[in-house]
Amino acid sequence: MTIVISISVQDGVVLASDSAVEHRGQIYYSAEKTMQLIKNLPIGVLVAGDAAINNKAFIDVLKDFGAQNGARNGGGLDRTNYTVEAVVRRLQDYLRSMAPMQVAKLRSTLIIAGYSSGSDTPEVWNLVFDSTEGISVSQIWSPTEYGICWEGSGECLHRLMSDEFNSGNGIDNAELRNDVSSPTLVTPGMPIHDAIALTRFLMESTIGYVRFRVDLQPKTVGGPIDMAVITKHEGFRWVQRKRLSSSAAQLSGR
Repeated sequence: MTIVISISVQDGVVLASDSAVEHRGQIYYSAEKTMQLIKNLPIGVLVAGDAAINNKAFIDVLKDFGAQNGARNGGGLDRTNYTVEAVVRRLQDYLRSMAPMQVAKLRSTLIIAGYSSGSDTPEVWNLVFDSTEGISVSQIWSPTEYGICWEGSGECLHRLMSDEFNSGNGIDNAELRNDVSSPTLVTPGMPIHDAIALTRFLMESTIGYVRFRVDLQPKTVGGPIDMAVITKHEGFRWVQRKRLSSSAAQLSGR
């Protein structure tokens, strides 16, 4: 499992992820799951689920897509006239073309958020690998909507959001946000700094919840938190990001 969270408000959108990933029975705590999808564009992506596609790290596949669509020549995205949906659809086609035999096997979800050209407010989309529907796309928050969404180990968040959903049975975001008993944590006018603080609280709460649950083994949530914010005028910016450790730097001779 994993935990990735996005909070969307009028001021912008926050993206955050843990760093845990499982591969062949081994759990690592330094995976990349948050990134700017296309350089210099106000669009970011969160990766939840399987960490590899076609024997290649999923984050590297997304970087390849970003490099291809960020090129000034030969198929690059028109930076003056694009929509987030169009970018998501391009990514959907790209993933379909590179991994037609892998789609049915993958258990991954992407949260893609940011600004369309000329838009004043952000929007959030989902791209889901599904064994029956292939790669499906849906919108989570339109430019006129706001709120919290997440993928991964969500039991802690369900318990925090509403007493009605404390069974851990996989209640999805749509059900939660439409339930009148759910407490209001986000308003459209919430300042982006408060959205960052709330995202950090929810991330740390989930990681701590999994860490101290004796019955949740192995610990597939954890590691450093990576967090970014996307706003209209400043674009994609890192709030916090893990770095190469001093030991890794020493091994590389630096």
